Amino acid sequence: MDNLKLQTNVWFVAGWFATTITALIFSLTFTLYLSNTKIIKPSIQSFKLYAALPKSETSITDEINYADGRAKIIEDFFENYKSPLADYGHIFIQVADKYQLDYRLLPSIAMQESNGGRKIIEQSYNPFGYGIYGTMVIKFNSWEDAIESVGKALRENYLNQGLGTPYQIMTKYTPASLIKADGAWAKGVTTFMEELR
Repeated sequence: MDNLKLQTNVWFVAGWFATTITALIFSLTFTLYLSNTKIIKPSIQSFKLYAALPKSETSITDEINYADGRAKIIEDFFENYKSPLADYGHIFIQVADKYQLDYRLLPSIAMQESNGGRKIIEQSYNPFGYGIYGTMVIKFNSWEDAIESVGKALRENYLNQGLGTPYQIMTKYTPASLIKADGAWAKGVTTFMEELR
């Protein structure tokens, strides 16, 4: 029995030794193969080596194109209030730029005066409450007409006269708010302007 055990151990050691030597020879041969320089002759290829490069007529410029996000801000603002003025953000911006107004002023006045045009005198297209005193009502032909007309009036009759803030505008635009409501009109307009920031 001891002889069988000794013979098994000898065969195990001999097998382990043979496997180790074989692995070592394979590793050395493979290393020599990889370290030799090989020259590969080019073959005829059917593709262009630099096909992914841009075409030669492509030009590079340092011009920056940007979009004005103010119209989108106004549109989103009115959409949140379900206002019929939601589609006129670009008109508000055109008028604000034309008359050098804060782009938030007209939308804020519209919200304060008529809940963004939702509560107006029928067929007046006057979301600003502009020129409405008792039975006297100024009517416009369209929302665009109202935005343009009131924007122009704010520039000429208010801002050019030194009335630039909602509180200053209120003293002429709706003086009753100053007396009866402790400036609620200006506070409302200011709140909506902050919301549009």
